[in-house]
Amino acid sequence: MSKDNRSILEDYLEALYREVLEFYKYSLLLPREAVKDLVSTMLQPPKGFYKVFQPEEISRALLAMNNIKCMQNDIIDAVRNAARYLVTKRSFEVEESSSISGAVIWPLTIKNILSFRPPVIATYTRALSEPEYMLLKSLVIKAINILKMSRNGIGAAIEKTKQNPLIASAYTLAPKSFITLADYVLNEIDSLLTTLKTLIDYYPLKFVHVPKDVSWSYIEKLIRVIRSKPWRTKWVEKTIGLSQSIKNLEESLNSLRNVVELLHKRLDKDVLKDISKTVRFLAFRLYEIYTYMVTLAAVLKVFKGSIEEIEARSIRIEYNYGKSIIVVYGEKPGRSIIEDAEAKWLTGEVINKNELTALAGKPDIGMYNGVKVIIEAKFSNTPSYLTQARFKTLAYIYEYNADAGILVYPGPITGRGMDDEEQETVGILKAAKEKGGLEITLPTGKKLVILPLPPTETEINIEKMTRILASLLS
Repeated sequence: MSKDNRSILEDYLEALYREVLEFYKYSLLLPREAVKDLVSTMLQPPKGFYKVFQPEEISRALLAMNNIKCMQNDIIDAVRNAARYLVTKRSFEVEESSSISGAVIWPLTIKNILSFRPPVIATYTRALSEPEYMLLKSLVIKAINILKMSRNGIGAAIEKTKQNPLIASAYTLAPKSFITLADYVLNEIDSLLTTLKTLIDYYPLKFVHVPKDVSWSYIEKLIRVIRSKPWRTKWVEKTIGLSQSIKNLEESLNSLRNVVELLHKRLDKDVLKDISKTVRFLAFRLYEIYTYMVTLAAVLKVFKGSIEEIEARSIRIEYNYGKSIIVVYGEKPGRSIIEDAEAKWLTGEVINKNELTALAGKPDIGMYNGVKVIIEAKFSNTPSYLTQARFKTLAYIYEYNADAGILVYPGPITGRGMDDEEQETVGILKAAKEKGGLEITLPTGKKLVILPLPPTETEINIEKMTRILASLLS
């Protein structure tokens, strides 16, 4: 599928997939585990979301890219640490022998002589023959074999699906967009295969001998041997964990192939609806995460601070020797006025506080350090939806007594709008896209900012968000 024939939705989806998983390029030093956990949690479709697909199958398919990136980083780290360990550590075996083939341990040998037993000898072991190194190479070989099979299966499914005339003629862009994502995953599989094949020919794995056809039973046997030892280094523990990561990756790639194959075999109304839901769900969630990361990068630049604490979806950034700002994602940025309200049904019964608390809204992103800012991120170009988002942002400013609210959207806007409010929204958002954004100061002094952030312009987006937050949080 040539890039010239692609829609802006396909370009944005691929950019979101790439940028969210590679945001470290922009000096956002979030731990890889934190990014992995965040993406894994947010790409879980709710139960009952689909008619044809199982939510678990779709979730595994959507996480294929995340699993590939994590696998690449984890294996590279394991090989580097294994090589470093070989240089800095030495292992010895102790045995009783009459032939002197190592260093004599004299205190123990004297005791043995008194009891007419052989000397005690310490001999240097060949580390590359130890099960830890055999396990590491076996896992890399296993990953290569799985990736080769998955690459062939997904590649064949994509080619068949592209030949389905219903894909090109579908009134929705969703099937074509999903195939674009599958194509992107395929390219990443090729990249990971190249990396792993290089590692196999690189010290120390090049000098480790294992069977050509590595089975899971062989890997499990090596793990049992390693676990029988009294202690293990950190890199060995992580290497053991790689076995489950490889199995998870295999499941993800199989699920992706299954979804693509179904688009070839059966593209009826129900499948089309499910795929449309999937693409919309993926785009919305990735755009929220993307905006969160842009915001974090901007806050770090504004305050020249550092990430000090990560707890679930809350991050504390410290600056100026002890001051801090909290940035939250999908959590309440403080207490909602609804939680302190009193309410009753029109029949007279009082609504309890727990029910009221459940009615409190949750902005996509919030931050506070004395000044409170909330952000709504909406991956949409529809006037009606963005009009609702504009009023929703204003409502959150009131509900959380925020000093400012920012509505973020990718642009461009399509459609004219159905009524006056929507037509006004179209005009405002188009102007904001042309002029880099819009800031409205309300009579109360609170501010509403409308900010276009296309995911294909990350560096520009970070600079824009930095300027705005520097003004709002100062």
